[in-house]
This record gives sequence, structure tokens and C-alpha cells, in this order.
Amino acid sequence: GGDRATLTPGRHFVENCRIHDLSRIDHTYTPAVLMNGVGNRIVHNRFHHVLSSAIRLNGNDHLVELNEVHDVVTESDDQGGCDMHGNATYRGNVFRWNSWQFIGQWRSPAAGPPCGQSGIRLDDAISGTLIYGNIFRHCATGLAGFGGVQIHGGKDNLVDNNVFVDCLTAVSFSPWGPG
Repeated sequence: GGDRATLTPGRHFVENCRIHDLSRIDHTYTPAVLMNGVGNRIVHNRFHHVLSSAIRLNGNDHLVELNEVHDVVTESDDQGGCDMHGNATYRGNVFRWNSWQFIGQWRSPAAGPPCGQSGIRLDDAISGTLIYGNIFRHCATGLAGFGGVQIHGGKDNLVDNNVFVDCLTAVSFSPWGPG
């Protein structure tokens, strides 16, 4: 919903839902919520027991707040409880007051998958995102050293006033290579 060319909000929302035990046929890139567009909300939900990401967010000016996310990304690698990917113009998104717990292979985080699993993953140049007031617990796994928040190549992202508990790394950064 919404128009990215004019940044007109769609005002769609997923609110007060409990979504769990999915991704049983296709184990990756099958989130509980796939939100595209501008100005939509994912608010006050509980997502759990998802083999892939709980949320896949694409677009601008979305609000993700007051959600409880746990036991997700249990089979996927190179992903987060919320995953954003591949477009530096996805700006103005806000993650606030969410709980991200027991993400990925949290029981043995250092021996995790080749890349990693995180609470929130801003992948491939995602920029201009605010991550504020969240709780991250057991959210950093993988051989690449992913943090509870993992940022790959983006700019202008603000991670402020969050709590990180039992994460190998709070925030991790991986730059773009010369290729």
C-alpha cells in the first residue's frame, strides 16, 4: 500500500495478531508479514516459531512497534527476525519498543550458520532507519559475527536507547566490498 513515487502513505496495518508455526513448505523468504509500499504499520503483534523471518519490510516510512518476536529464523541463514534488503531508498522506517528474543541458533551462537542471524537485519544498503527502545535477547549468531542488529552497507541508520542481553555482539556492521 502507498505510492513510493510520491511517498503517499497506504495506511494499511497488521495489528493485534498472533502468527506462528509457518514456513513449513518453503523454509526461507516466507515471512509472517511481507509489507511493501509507504506509510504502513505492524503494531502489537506476536510472531513466533517461524523458520524464516517474522517480518520482511520493503519501502518507506513504515512503523514496526510493540511487537513480540521470538523463536524465528530457526533454519534460515543471512537473515533477521525482521529483514530489509537491497534498496538504499527504503528510508524513514521506524522500529520501536519491540521485543526480539531467541533468534536463530541462539543456544550456540558462535557455532551458528556461515553468515548469521540477527534480531533486525538491514541488508545491502538499507539506510535512514531508526531502531529505538527495543529489547534484543539472544539475537546474535553466526560465523560472520552478526549482532542483535546487523547493518550491511547502509548509511544514516540510528540505533538508539536499545537493550541488548546475552547477544555476542550488540550491533554489527559489514561494508560493501569493492565489487
